[in-house]
Amino acid sequence: MHQCSPVRRWRTWVLAAGLTALMLAALWPGPKNDVRDANVPVGTAGSAAPEPEDSFATLHDLETMTGVLDPHQLLGWRVDFHVKVGGILNPTSFWIGKADDHVPVVAMTPVEPGQAVWITGTVEGRKRDVYIRADSVTPE
Repeated sequence: MHQCSPVRRWRTWVLAAGLTALMLAALWPGPKNDVRDANVPVGTAGSAAPEPEDSFATLHDLETMTGVLDPHQLLGWRVDFHVKVGGILNPTSFWIGKADDHVPVVAMTPVEPGQAVWITGTVEGRKRDVYIRADSVTPE
């Protein structure tokens, strides 16, 4: 019968213990959170609940957007504006704000210059330009 040296036997036990520890760590389900608040929806987008309407990441007045030094810092922010249409750029876009300090809006809703509208959407950018991609434009 073949006998293993004590060093080899020790290495075998260490290797077996290490592999067992790795397998247990990989299969361990982690801490259980059995106490859940039934009123808090859980999504798959990385947050537990949708962002509230008055969150810091939602702009509610155009002056906040036009008054910032670098509008690119607002990329990804939501907007919820009640404004008047300044002018039409093309069939799918118009601008809001003052003639010398305005923001383009990309939307599929036909509007008229001077018309009051509610705009919800997201601040987006392309190269140097920042604009609003409207989710909805509701004429009044």
